[in-house]
Amino acid sequence: MELQKEEIKAAGLRVVAVGLGQPKHARQFGGKLAPSVTCITNESPEIYDTYGVGRGNMLRLVAPDAIKAGARAASKGFTQGSSTGDQLRLAGTFIIDTDGIVRYAHYGKHAGDHPDLTAVLDAWKKETVLTEKV
Repeated sequence: MELQKEEIKAAGLRVVAVGLGQPKHARQFGGKLAPSVTCITNESPEIYDTYGVGRGNMLRLVAPDAIKAGARAASKGFTQGSSTGDQLRLAGTFIIDTDGIVRYAHYGKHAGDHPDLTAVLDAWKKETVLTEKV
């Protein structure tokens, strides 16, 4: 996200990362890894439940696609640090408009299952063009 922050801004979007944990965890993540991203945390999983973001299980951690994603991340220099919150909580990516309507949703199958950000931005641009023409 940090590498594509200009594209995100040009699309009229703002990134908010939501995680399980304490405010100090949000400050640590945002300050080190994504200074342009607003990071918030909550010690309760209610928001995950509200948006239908589920939990994985031990079998998902060792599934071939999860291992491949971990190896790909490691080859780019990304490693897993110490975890906070619910380590089995899966990822989700959403575009939510100013009226609170979910315009895009991606539910991860494992921790490394994130959508291609370029594809997400392209989908958003198409949605915006369609909405403007109506």
